[in-house]
Amino acid sequence: MRVLLINPAMNLAKLGRFSGLLEPMPCIGLAYIAAALEQHGCHVRVIDMFAERLDVDQVAEKSERFRPDLIGMTVLTPSAPVCSAISSRLRVRLPETKIVWGGVHADVFGREIVVSRDADFAVHGDGEITINELVDALASNETDFSAIDGLTWRSDDGVVTNKARAINQDLDSLPYPAWHLFPYHKYGLLPFADFAKPVLTISGSRGCPYRCDYCSLIHTGGKVYRRRDPVKIVDEYEYLVDRFGVKQIGFIDPIFPLVKRDLEPFTTELVARGLDKKCQWLSETRADRLDPETCQMMYDGGCRRVLMGIESGVDLLLGNVNKRITTEKVRVGVDNARNAGIQTVGLFMIGMPGETPEMTKETVEFAVDLDLDFAKFAITVPFPGSKLFEDRWQKDLFRDDWENYTTFNPDPDRLIYHPHGYDPSTLVKMQSWATRRFYMRPRQLKKQFIDLRTISPKMLLYGIYGMAI
Repeated sequence: MRVLLINPAMNLAKLGRFSGLLEPMPCIGLAYIAAALEQHGCHVRVIDMFAERLDVDQVAEKSERFRPDLIGMTVLTPSAPVCSAISSRLRVRLPETKIVWGGVHADVFGREIVVSRDADFAVHGDGEITINELVDALASNETDFSAIDGLTWRSDDGVVTNKARAINQDLDSLPYPAWHLFPYHKYGLLPFADFAKPVLTISGSRGCPYRCDYCSLIHTGGKVYRRRDPVKIVDEYEYLVDRFGVKQIGFIDPIFPLVKRDLEPFTTELVARGLDKKCQWLSETRADRLDPETCQMMYDGGCRRVLMGIESGVDLLLGNVNKRITTEKVRVGVDNARNAGIQTVGLFMIGMPGETPEMTKETVEFAVDLDLDFAKFAITVPFPGSKLFEDRWQKDLFRDDWENYTTFNPDPDRLIYHPHGYDPSTLVKMQSWATRRFYMRPRQLKKQFIDLRTISPKMLLYGIYGMAI
């Protein structure tokens, strides 16, 4: 079976002046699917549309040359219109080839996707087992796919969603992501997350025990937290260093590490193998997980930067989205990381439910007062799959212009959501002001240009230009 996997781009024109801030990132979910298919005996090819700077017609042409039996796409909400355009071209060029979509957007809107014929199948939740069962069924010329759990498909009687697939509890049984099929040398993370290249990512767990209202993880197996063996994570870490020469690894977990009992064997093994000197890492976590002992173990094991979903400097707003943290706990966590020598990145959301411009200013001044090394101020978007989306959709959202579901939207008329009474134009201007307020201070400019020097001059120029309104 010949399988082509496509990592689609989004319509960068919709981002306007913010488009230059984006760079191709490792698409680990698709890499896991590629590895599962290869292990299953399939001939697999990958097209990374964004990394290879291809348009829709070029993707279709490359797809036609490969002549696949099955084409799979990973679909994030902002890229859904591009995926639809690709599918439309492929229907003409490869009319016998089946198309399957996966990812959060496909998980949430699987039925609509199959009804519209954007795809023949939609995969829900973890896809590694589902895709292999689908391949086997297609290879056997099956027309009844009802035995494949976690799949939406079209039967003679209409569109059917099969029963949910059981959560895979044994993540260590999965093969390593098939990075050799991807243009990995072109990948970065985010401007504030890169400090060495080449860079690739690792998933140390799946799911999250928290239930923040803005998070869509619950639609990708996120309801159940599953962890990997810390020593086996180090095995993969070593493999990436030896096989691909990576200098930085980013953990994509919502929280890594979640508990100390996993952190200690992980960092001990990294040091024992000398990997803390060969390659350094960063992860996203919660500030209230960063006690002094945890931070010291992370630093000793090679962690040099942490991303923290701080979201707001107003406790009321944190409560409004069920964040279950306070600003005081954030201060303590940031101080603990800094004292251990770990650089800090604060991820903030502005325009949260119940927010006012005065509260936005309070959040920005909180970020400044924390003296973070980096900060990102994103406009709140109710992404499909999140409780915030479900709540707002029922009340007042009703927006399916998916390409506008972005946290950096330069056009106030296309903002997906804004709090009641918060003018969209004001919100867009506040986002620009927040970035300028944080970065255009003498102390911060010295830090970026002299002390840290990890954001390239090109990215700094793009950032300044993007916020200059």
